[in-house]
Amino acid sequence: MKKILITGSSGQIGTNLALALMERGDRVEGIDIRRNTWTEKVPTRLVDLRRTSPREIATATDFDAVVHFAAYAKVFELVEHPERALENVQMAFTALEFARLNSIPFIFASSREVYGDIHRHITVESQADFVVAESPYSASKIAG
Repeated sequence: MKKILITGSSGQIGTNLALALMERGDRVEGIDIRRNTWTEKVPTRLVDLRRTSPREIATATDFDAVVHFAAYAKVFELVEHPERALENVQMAFTALEFARLNSIPFIFASSREVYGDIHRHITVESQADFVVAESPYSASKIAG
């Protein structure tokens, strides 16, 4: 049995991961800025990673891993509000610093939107170069 901290645990992917981990017997603590509207089965605390100290993220530090999903993920919203991309970087930094301070493995997740038009960036068969951000969202994930 593992104990996993999931940031962005109220989103669709975070919720489904948490439920799958709990189904196999793992313990999960979720954190998010909003309550989970998908299910009440995932133990979630309301935490704003943009404004929280890494030392204050979780109620415990004995996690086996941190899975980081927390981000503003709707590409069109980040185009309209590019400051949210900077907030994505801040959330990633806070979660990373929590993991570093507690020597916990960190899994950094993203939607496929980070890649943009992958066919424009293929340099070698089966490899892509992502030095060009397609959107504020992809820039925030690359920065993370």
